[in-house]
Amino acid sequence: MIKYKHTHPVLPPFLFTSHIDGKKYIVPGWKEVHPNTTFSDIEWVREKIEVKKADIQSFEFKSSSGSEIYITKKYTNIDGSVRYNCSCPGVWRTRGNCKHIKEIRDGKIK
Repeated sequence: MIKYKHTHPVLPPFLFTSHIDGKKYIVPGWKEVHPNTTFSDIEWVREKIEVKKADIQSFEFKSSSGSEIYITKKYTNIDGSVRYNCSCPGVWRTRGNCKHIKEIRDGKIK
């Protein structure tokens, strides 16, 4: 009997017989196989998935009105887009554009 290799990181192989033409397939992938193929004829090879994560830079700012420390983070996603987050109360009043985020965005802090 013929052995088939099914390569997929997550989805296991399953056999599908078309009711239109009677052909048998391994799906996902729709690879046509011999009509007498069984699951024991299929080897499932799980590919490794490389997960790319955002680059995160963290900055600390001392409160100008007290002893608190605020953490501001710059997230650079794998597609190049950038977003910011800050733990100061001003970030809510300014809709995400507090003075700490402005300093990082304007390149004053690196």
